[in-house]
Amino acid sequence: MNGLQMAGIISDANSLAGQIKQLLLVGVLGCMYVGFVAVVWGQTKSVLKAAVAAIGGAVVMAIVANMTVLRDKVGEDLKNPGGTASSAAVRVVGHLDQLNGGR
Repeated sequence: MNGLQMAGIISDANSLAGQIKQLLLVGVLGCMYVGFVAVVWGQTKSVLKAAVAAIGGAVVMAIVANMTVLRDKVGEDLKNPGGTASSAAVRVVGHLDQLNGGR
């Protein structure tokens, strides 16, 4: 095997791994989401509780789907605690009370 074939095999393996990861993320997490909402609905028969479960599950799915973006954002915030805003200087001017001799 030459180097070009090995590069192609490695590229195909990486692509397959990415597809498997996406399948697990969408398939397993999606099934868990639907199952969780169904269990809440089955136990309570409450539309409100099922809606809250659906919203909570959607938040968890969004966090998992955007994990790399959140990781990078948190890493950037830890490196730069002040953010992009520059610190402002504050000048305090005392109040002059004319009745007490200017204190």
